This record gives sequence, C-alpha cells and structure tokens, in this order.
Amino acid sequence: MSTVTYQPGGPESMVQSPQRPWRHKPPSFTLAVGLAVAIPALISTGLFFFSPIPGALVLTVIYFPLQIVASGIAAWSTRGVRGIADSVIIVNAIGSTVFSIVVLVSLIGSLIVRGLRALSAHFIYQNSVYINPSTPLDYGGIGHALVGTILVVAIASLLAVPIGIATAVYITEVRGKAVPYVRFFVQAMSGVPSVVAGLFILTIAVSTGWFSQNAFAGGLAYAILMLPTVARTAEEVLKLIPDELRTGALALGSTRARTVMRVVLPAAKTGIITAILLGIARVIGETAPLLLAAGNNDGTVINPFGQAIASIPVYIFNNVAVPYPDAVARAWGAALALMILIAILFTLARVLGRGRVGRAK
Repeated sequence: MSTVTYQPGGPESMVQSPQRPWRHKPPSFTLAVGLAVAIPALISTGLFFFSPIPGALVLTVIYFPLQIVASGIAAWSTRGVRGIADSVIIVNAIGSTVFSIVVLVSLIGSLIVRGLRALSAHFIYQNSVYINPSTPLDYGGIGHALVGTILVVAIASLLAVPIGIATAVYITEVRGKAVPYVRFFVQAMSGVPSVVAGLFILTIAVSTGWFSQNAFAGGLAYAILMLPTVARTAEEVLKLIPDELRTGALALGSTRARTVMRVVLPAAKTGIITAILLGIARVIGETAPLLLAAGNNDGTVINPFGQAIASIPVYIFNNVAVPYPDAVARAWGAALALMILIAILFTLARVLGRGRVGRAK
C-alpha cells in the first residue's frame, strides 16, 4: 500500500512514501518475543551451571524444546492459533542455521588450533623418507603427499570433466532417445561408495596387471566418483540458459554444434566452473579409493604411470591412529594443508571464471 501526497512546492516535492504495515510491531508483540527468547535461555543457563546435566543434553533436550514451546505461546498470545505454525518454522530455521555455523566454526577452529603445531615451511616441501611416527616435528613433511594429491586430482579432472560436460550437453541440448537411460545411470553412479570405486579399479586394472598402484589408477578411481557430480551439476546449469539464446543463434543460420560451442557453453561458463569445483570437492578428501588404487609411498613420485604414490588423505589415515603425539600432529597439519589447498583452488577458479566473464562482456 502506498500514498502519494502533493505539496505546493512543485513536482519535486511530490513524495511517494511506501507504507509497510507489517513492520509496525505493537509493544505487546515485542514484549512476548523478548520473554520467549529470555525465559528458555535463563532456564537453560541455570541448568548448565548449577546442575550435573551435560551441556549438550541441556542444549538439545531442554533448551530447544523450551524455545519452541515459548515461541508457540508467544505467537498464540499475539497472533492467535495461526501464528503457532509460523513460530515453529522460524525457530527451526534459526536453530538449524546457528547449528550449521557452530559446526563449521568448530571444524575450522579445531583444524587451525591442532594443525598449526605441525605446519611450517619444511612441512610443506619435505617428504617422509627416513621418517617414522616417533620422529620429532622438526623433520619430515607432506611435500610428497601434496604432489601426489595434485597429480591424482588433475588426472581425475582430465578424465571426468570432459565426459561429464559432454553428458550434460547430450541430456540438455541433443535430447536423444537415450536421455532417460543416461540420466538414470548418472544418478545411479552418484550413489556408488568410494571404497567400491577403488575396489573396482583394483580388480580390473591393478590385479590383472594392466597398471600397478600409481597416480593414474588413483585418478581412474577418483574419476568414477567425480563424473556424476560434474554431469548432474552441469546439466542443471545448462537448463538455466534461456531458450531464446539457442533459437536466436539458430535463426541466424548457426548450426546446433556451433550454437552449443559458441553460445550455450560460454553463457554457462561460471556455472560449469562451479560444477568442476564441486566435483573436485567431492573427491579430494576420499581415502579408500587411493588406499586400494594408488597405494602409498614415503618418497616424492611425479611419474603418473610409475610406482605407488602418496596422497594427503592416505597420509592422514596412516598418522592419525598412531599412538605418537607428533604423528597425530602431522595428521592434523596435513588436514589443515588440505583445507588450504581446497580454498586456493576454489579462489583461483572463481577469479579466473570472473575475469573471463568480464572480458566477454
């Protein structure tokens, strides 16, 4: 609802002042919301400090149900029965958001606090030759595992990204008769456990003698897991491209292949980069496929078809369960380095994608 008022000062003085009646809260509503927030918090705080009940139990079993009941009573007293459902939805939404933020902050905080003890310059570039679990943190590092992880992920990306994008193009642009079957198999591949992908490569490639445990075998296992994520995300991105772009290019005499290559894919460039990032994030922390397909090595290996190769997930797996504090600290340091690597890859991809879009404009 809006009102227009005329003042004799001229047309410039005619001000359209929008009215937002939903923003006007009566004092009784503000008082009810304040009591609904304060009473459960006070009761829970008292139980937390003056009772033997564990804090997690106070938060989940006492505070959260009390907050829902108090919000429902406040909504009923101010807006009637219809407000109770809205209050339950709002409390659940706010509670879920706060819970997600707390979990994320706790995860990152634990990584930083425990990982900084091992993180240093030599920890990034040294390998683990002549290093055992009892060796002090002044010696050894994850340089060999960092090189192996980058190599395996690069091979998986070279295999999975072109096939995934081509699959999405077939589903959204070609739209052939096999589309339902292709979409079904892509969705079915999304549910393949990571250990099954590693076992598959171990059975058909390593055990038969086609490959030994190396970076290429690990990349094949990662590609199986990465492919459905890239294909499904790219499919959703290509669906968002307006049909007017396709029909306009076809009306100007372009072929369908040229329309896809010159119009559709450039328009979806940012979304496709996001699909690739999601695919990398899906696989870069998986341990089981690399244990079976890539193996482990204490030295630095750069030949993808050579011997077994180290990786950060396997490095963490081998150190975190060892009863030596320095080995556990190495595992936390490797986990922190892996998070930093993912952040660098995401930032680099975002910057490159944004720069190309800007030049295209």
